[in-house]
Amino acid sequence: MNEVNPLLSFIESYWEILLIFAVYWQSILILKKYGILERFNISNHGPLLMIRTTKGQKFLDRVASAKSFWRLFGDAGIPVMLFGMFLMFALIIFSDIAMVASLYEQTTPVPSEMHELRNIFLIPGINEFIPVVWGIIGLIITLVVHEFSHAIMSKAEDIKVKSMGLILVLIPIGGFAEPDEEQLFGKRDKHEGGKNEETSHQKTATRRQRVRILTAGVMANFVTAFVAFVLFFIVIGSIAPVSNVVITDVVPGSPAADVGLTEMTVVTHINDQKIENGSAFHMHIASLPFGEVFKLGIKKDGKTSEVLLMPDMKKNGIISGVKFNEIVYGMPAEKAGLVGGTLITRIDDVQIYNTQDFFDFMANTTPDQEIIIHTLIADEEINYSITLASNPSGGEKGFIGVSGFSTFFASRSIGISLGEYPARELLHFLQMIPYMMTGVAGWIILLVLPFPNPFIGSFAGFNTSIYMFYEPIGWAVPLGVGVFWLANSLLWIGLINFYVGLFNCLPMLPLDGGHVFRDILHSILARLFGKEERMGVIAGKVATGFAILMLASLVFMIIAPKLASGF
Repeated sequence: MNEVNPLLSFIESYWEILLIFAVYWQSILILKKYGILERFNISNHGPLLMIRTTKGQKFLDRVASAKSFWRLFGDAGIPVMLFGMFLMFALIIFSDIAMVASLYEQTTPVPSEMHELRNIFLIPGINEFIPVVWGIIGLIITLVVHEFSHAIMSKAEDIKVKSMGLILVLIPIGGFAEPDEEQLFGKRDKHEGGKNEETSHQKTATRRQRVRILTAGVMANFVTAFVAFVLFFIVIGSIAPVSNVVITDVVPGSPAADVGLTEMTVVTHINDQKIENGSAFHMHIASLPFGEVFKLGIKKDGKTSEVLLMPDMKKNGIISGVKFNEIVYGMPAEKAGLVGGTLITRIDDVQIYNTQDFFDFMANTTPDQEIIIHTLIADEEINYSITLASNPSGGEKGFIGVSGFSTFFASRSIGISLGEYPARELLHFLQMIPYMMTGVAGWIILLVLPFPNPFIGSFAGFNTSIYMFYEPIGWAVPLGVGVFWLANSLLWIGLINFYVGLFNCLPMLPLDGGHVFRDILHSILARLFGKEERMGVIAGKVATGFAILMLASLVFMIIAPKLASGF
């Protein structure tokens, strides 16, 4: 068997991105050579561009005039920064320990989309879990809030702000404010030999002032995230589910096709009876008088309407059950020959109408119990005899080895197949998060919300395939679909501010947390041993060592699963 070359595999997967990046970098070199970058006050560090401006100084002065408030704000940010620093450091170290243990025990998780290079960075359009529009809105606000806070706090501490600007690598990835380094860090030109007339009157920031300035960005990100999350949960309080039932397929030439029904249409009611889930649809269809016209309420493209349907009396019957998408390797279902996408209609003599019926049945099983699973494949019933295994997660229930469940209904007389989306359950879960945040679980849920997780799968916002199941209520009715755009913007403003704030807490230079860590360590060492200048050098070396350790730890967590699986 030929071994796969990891480098060639990487190039084949990302050649388009690499080509665009190469053209971009070459363009920078050409612009620099002809002095165009310097003419527009742009500098580069390799492919990284820093676009500077000196405008906005008077605006900063006005905002920073409430110096007492901003100093109090900066002081409040110090314990927040220290807590975030400890939390992120502990999280990375414990993750590394767990990864090393899994490598030793050969239980390293299989590389997933979370280990892909594109998903390492919180960049909309690159990271597949971050929607482009809402992610860009969140990123822009995060950068503005973070860097303006540094600049405002510098002004409040009478430290000159030389410029502000934007950092680009193809797209904006950050912002910056440039306080006068001589004032902020006490750095002077060694060749000056002493203070000249220009610098003699300039103050040098004390260590506390410097820490205030450095923590201001993180504190502002957390405050912005808090406000955005509060508003997000207020907004989703004015959203209500319409139904959990959606048409997934329409049979050509059927009564449903004749009246123009299409896929991805939400079913809201039958005659005057509200349909909230698949079981309600099954019950109402089964109770209709045979051969009579009935009204089907639907929602499509944000509009509700009704259609009249005459069932085909020659094709009577309703199919219902549970579909599963995935098979767990080596488990009973796989050994019995089941495949993903199979429809389960009965288990033993128990009819399975929906996912709840399936879970209720499995809750009363035991390992080594033999069951008969009745499936429907291409209108043919096929039965499987399966001996249940022990649940790998523990417990006394039997385990079949299937996952990715969804309720399935089909009405032959109407000519439609229906699926069930947990719209009501999803909204209830989201609305309960603020109450769960009194404990650690709520914060973890909020942090991993848009990424694959065991709590909710993933939720990146109300995209078009989700918000069709909902409608605005109360004050949000005049906004129409705008209420979902507002909710998405607030969600991603909160998430990206939260992520960036936490990341900047890392004790890793050149991040804000790295500078704060160095200053605090310098202060502690100077109090214990004196020799202020000598302790400053030691603190700088320790901070640099921590930066290398943190970077190596982050890289290890990303590549370890790929190394274990041979890429």
